[in-house]
Order: sequence, then structure tokens, then C-alpha cells
Amino acid sequence: MSFRMFIYYCAFTGGWAALFGWMMGRAANTSSNVFNAGIKGMFLGMLLAAGLGLVDALLNLDYRQIGQILMRVGVTVIVGCFGGLIGGVIGQAMYGWTDLAPFLVVGWTITGFLIGAAIGTFDILARVMKNEDLHGAMRKVINGVLGGTVGGLLGGILSVILRSVWTNIFSNKPSESLWSPSALGFVALGMCIGLLIGLAQVILKEAWVRVEAGFRAGREMILSKPETTVGRAESCDIGLFGDAKCEKLHARIILQNNRYMLVDNGTPGGTYLNGQKIRQPAPLTNGDAIQVGNSVLRFGTRGKGGAKI
Repeated sequence: MSFRMFIYYCAFTGGWAALFGWMMGRAANTSSNVFNAGIKGMFLGMLLAAGLGLVDALLNLDYRQIGQILMRVGVTVIVGCFGGLIGGVIGQAMYGWTDLAPFLVVGWTITGFLIGAAIGTFDILARVMKNEDLHGAMRKVINGVLGGTVGGLLGGILSVILRSVWTNIFSNKPSESLWSPSALGFVALGMCIGLLIGLAQVILKEAWVRVEAGFRAGREMILSKPETTVGRAESCDIGLFGDAKCEKLHARIILQNNRYMLVDNGTPGGTYLNGQKIRQPAPLTNGDAIQVGNSVLRFGTRGKGGAKI
């Protein structure tokens, strides 16, 4: 998946997930506005986190790695449910006390904040369990939080505006129809949260790899792990399936002393950096070409050069 498609799918998935979350929340309608808001928020958070977690997993993993994808999505959903519930309850409670619509925005900003954090929660847990460096995982959480918070804020504002416009124009229409202001507001909220999380992850990325030739050419991947494996095994982070000259575990990109290094795994065919066969760990700089078998990867970092992060 390219970064452009990643952003598109985040926004698209966010909108639809929010709509279905709102529909599920309507089914649990009660006499308590605060409880209703919490339930709707919980379903919103659950489906939005599931959708965005799946998109993020498909960016960073191959679709054949079903187990890892399910674990990643599962952790994201748990945090997303909590975020939606808390945001919905706080926003509705503050609105009920003050009767000021902007307080609804506060609740959805909290929801966006926690959903953004949910995207990187699995990475944090995985690094802690393996006693690995947390830098990349923490950066992913920070980027997600920034995007989710801004998305929740903008989406909440847009939701309030839509509610006001709809009420003024269609005041004689039943407010409980499917496309009532709350439904439109949820779609706007979900799209904004998804879009801003996707944009933040891409724009604020520190290091990445693009497959220029080989299996799934055009695929891009953000490097958030201290070690990224390259090969034709399904367990590899960058899977180059079908390349007969590529070993099951052919090479690794490791973060060492704040520099990304390319390491060959002792393969018969070797690993090439900018056309030169490497015989020991080699530092990577922005724009470097990595050749593994018949496949070519392009390494990128923020800035014009240098591998320091």
C-alpha cells in the first residue's frame, strides 16, 4: 500500500466506521442522554479503531500475516472502545450542564486523542515484551495522538455546524431519521479523525522504505521497529515473495546508535547498497537503493541526507 492510498483508506474507513458505529449506538437507545452518548461513542471508537487499525496493519504487514493483524487490530479496538466511551460521556455531560454545543467538541477531541493513541498501542506493548527500543513505537503513538486530537477537534466543530445547519433548514423534519444531524456529524467526525491520523503518520514519519521493483512494487512502509527484516518468508516485515534469488531471511534494517544500518544475513547472493555488495553493516542515507535478489527497495529519511534520527 502506498502512503497516498493509506491516507485515503484512513479517511474512507473512518467515515463508514463512524456511520455504522452511530447506527449500532441507536439500537441501544435509553432515556439517559449521557448514557446514550457514551454508548454511541463506544461503538464509534470500536469500529473506527478497528477500521484504522486494520488499515495501519495492512500498511505495515503482509495480508498473509493474519495472526499479527488480528492481534494488532484487537488491541486497537480495546483502546478505541474506551476512548469513544469516555469522550461521549464527558462531552454530553458537559453539554448537559451548560447547554453549550462547543462542549460536545471537547468530548470528540478526547475521543480522537485516544483513538490516535490506540493506533500505536500494540507497537508499544510488543516492544516492551521484547525489551526493545521504544523510539519508533513512541513516535508512532505521538503522531497518532496529534492527528487524532486535531481530527477530533475539527470533526467535532464540523459536527456542531452540521447539526445547526440541519436544524435551521429542516426543522420540520423528524430529527430521529437515519440521516439526522447526529449521523452526519458522526460521519464527518470519523472522516476527520481518520484523515488526520493518516496524514500525521505519513507527514511526520522519520524513516521509510519503498519497494521499487519486486513483489508489490509501489508498496511503502514506515520503519517504526528497531529491526526490520527483509526476505521471502511470511514472517518477514518486508516480504518479497516469488523472488527466487531472495533468501527466506535475506537482510535486516536495524536502528543502531540512532542510525539505520543495512545488514546482510550471510546470503549466497549478497545484499547490495547503491550497486555495491555490502560485507559488513552499512549506514543508510536518504535515497539509498537496496537490492535484494531481483528486488529493489528505496530507503528514505526526513531531510535531504544523513541517517541520524
